[in-house]
Amino acid sequence: MHKILLTFDVEDFINANEIQALYLILRILNKYELKAIFFITGHMAEKISKYPSIVEMLKQHEIGYHSSSHSVRPIIPEYTDVKSYEKAYEISIERETAHINPLTGRIEGEGGLIFLQNLFYPKKIEAFRAPGMCWTPPHLEALRDIGIKYDFSSDVTISKPVHYKGITFYPYIFLQDWNGKLYDYQHLLYAILKREIAVLSLHPTLFFNQEMWDRIYLKGNPLHLTNASRRPFKESELLFTKFELMLKQIKMLQRAKLVGTDINLNWSTNKLIINKDKVKKCYEKSMYWCKKHFNYKPKFILRHFYEFFENAHQ
Repeated sequence: MHKILLTFDVEDFINANEIQALYLILRILNKYELKAIFFITGHMAEKISKYPSIVEMLKQHEIGYHSSSHSVRPIIPEYTDVKSYEKAYEISIERETAHINPLTGRIEGEGGLIFLQNLFYPKKIEAFRAPGMCWTPPHLEALRDIGIKYDFSSDVTISKPVHYKGITFYPYIFLQDWNGKLYDYQHLLYAILKREIAVLSLHPTLFFNQEMWDRIYLKGNPLHLTNASRRPFKESELLFTKFELMLKQIKMLQRAKLVGTDINLNWSTNKLIINKDKVKKCYEKSMYWCKKHFNYKPKFILRHFYEFFENAHQ
């Protein structure tokens, strides 16, 4: 049976309406008895901790990690872009287990994955999605060694999970965000039919905001945290209606036994095989978001990709 995974990137720690959007999404999911994976940043985990009812609702779902600080500079590729693979690994361990000051990017005590693990204990935090799908190999290996088993960032597979170096790579997302247009429904059905596992990614913040919350970080860390422009109420209401209609469609497919919706993550027995050209394309896909939006120019990251995948070549 084909399977669809509903996933949400919970990252907007600046705008108060992220909590409101998250609450409404959780209620709607509960209404249709559907489960999802919520990838939460360290900053957002700290904010959610102030809302015990939200924490309890989230515990009914799978919790994943979405980095300590998302778009606070330096972002993942920036701080892992050093010549030494081992040094990049060490920096990743340090930053992903720390609270990162959202204005300076400096480490300020414990936080990140440790905070998220403590918040949802005894649930295990074993899945990861990089911000903007912008991942680097030493960073991912560092996360693996502190508990992450499943990656949702890479495009090394688009249909079924594959396993490599102690990490199971889940298929790349088929659609990011949902506008409820005919194309979205067509794409949804196509992905379900063509993929063993279809992964849909949504951002709660965009249900209420017209622009991405992290736009203030694109040119560097800001002096102040500023809110994003809000959508008109009717527009947000329509987006939630379209979201609910999508869930109705998924529920109908589930009842017809055409698609599964469970969120149990499992180690894959499918071994990853990748050639050098595919490694280069994987690198380029990973760097797209940070190069386009953050004006980032990689130096050593491609070398890290080749080193990481050296034992997976055809």
